[in-house]
Amino acid sequence: MAKKLNKVILTEKILKKVANGLSDYQIYKALKVAPSTFSVWKKEHEQEYDDAKEIASLKALDLVEQHLNKKIFGGWRIKQRYEIDESGNEKLVSYEKQQVDPELNAIMFYLKANNPSKWNALEVAKLRQDENSNDNLRQLVQDLSKYDIKNYDNDNQEYDIPSEFDEV
Repeated sequence: MAKKLNKVILTEKILKKVANGLSDYQIYKALKVAPSTFSVWKKEHEQEYDDAKEIASLKALDLVEQHLNKKIFGGWRIKQRYEIDESGNEKLVSYEKQQVDPELNAIMFYLKANNPSKWNALEVAKLRQDENSNDNLRQLVQDLSKYDIKNYDNDNQEYDIPSEFDEV
C-alpha cells in the first residue's frame, strides 16, 4: 500500500492534477516519490484515476475545439509589446487590437471532418480514378494474355523462305 499517498487530501490533490492534464511523471516528481510508489497508488485508486484521465481528455478536446473555432471563424486578438526599463521591470509599450482572418486549412478540415461525403470530393474522385484505372489495367492484361506463347502450337511449323534469302 502506498501509505504516503493514501491521505484523503493528498489523493484529492493528485486526482485534481490528473484531471488538469499533468502526466504521471510530473506528478510523482512533484510529490518526490518513486514511480513504483505512484503505480501502487494508481492501482489502489484505479477507477478515480481513470475518471480523472477522462476529464483531462475532455478538457483537452474542448481546448482544441476552441482553438479550431478561432481559426475557422477568425476574430480579434490583442497584441501587446513590453520593454524592460532601467530597474528591470516590464513596461507595456504598445497595445493593439488586430483582426485575425479565418484560415482556409482549418475551414477545410472542419468541413471534411463533419461531412466527408460532401466536402471530400477530391478523395472520392481519386478513388473513382483508381477504380477506373484498375479496370483498364485488368482489361489490358486480358487482352495481352491472348498473345501468350502457350497459346501457339509450335510443333514443326514450316515457313516459306522469301526468295531474297536464297541468294545468300
